Amino acid sequence: MALLQAVRALMIVGIVIGSIGCLIAIFALKCLKMGNMEDNIKATMTLASGIMFLLAGVCGIAGVSAFANLIVQSFRFTSYSDGGFNMYGGGNIGGLTGGLTPRYTFGPALFVGWIGAAILVVGGVMMCLACRGMVPDKQQRYDGTAYKAASHHTIYKSEPRPRQNFNDSYKAHSVEGRQSNRRFDYV
Repeated sequence: MALLQAVRALMIVGIVIGSIGCLIAIFALKCLKMGNMEDNIKATMTLASGIMFLLAGVCGIAGVSAFANLIVQSFRFTSYSDGGFNMYGGGNIGGLTGGLTPRYTFGPALFVGWIGAAILVVGGVMMCLACRGMVPDKQQRYDGTAYKAASHHTIYKSEPRPRQNFNDSYKAHSVEGRQSNRRFDYV
């Protein structure tokens, strides 16, 4: 029964680690802004939640597999109590006259446990890989200007800078259509 207690402990640890990883993953979403949280902090949180999902999946697979091993061992030791083969070579075919001790079979809970743990492992791997895209590149790119070498026949002309046209639409127009120098002409 110590193995059964270990299976329970593995499953509880997997559930707790998975829940904490889910909470961290929620706060690591890019659409959630909290204070001055930068992308590299969110990437670290995504990596931490991915590792927690991986650990939760491994705990789940280990727990379910240990319980399945316990089932296989108990099935192996299941024997016929009254029937079966006797020392003369004869036997009751199918154990119709003898009774069987109860045996365990793989039920749907084991398959759900394996599938759920596999999904946790795949999700953890995907989150660990996704955090790489959130970190900005460390290499500083030089956004320089490309210059074209002047030829011998190039003549440079100095043009006066054109005067910037300011938008005077904010100025109020008078009744005669003139613009006033005041910014707002309410009267």
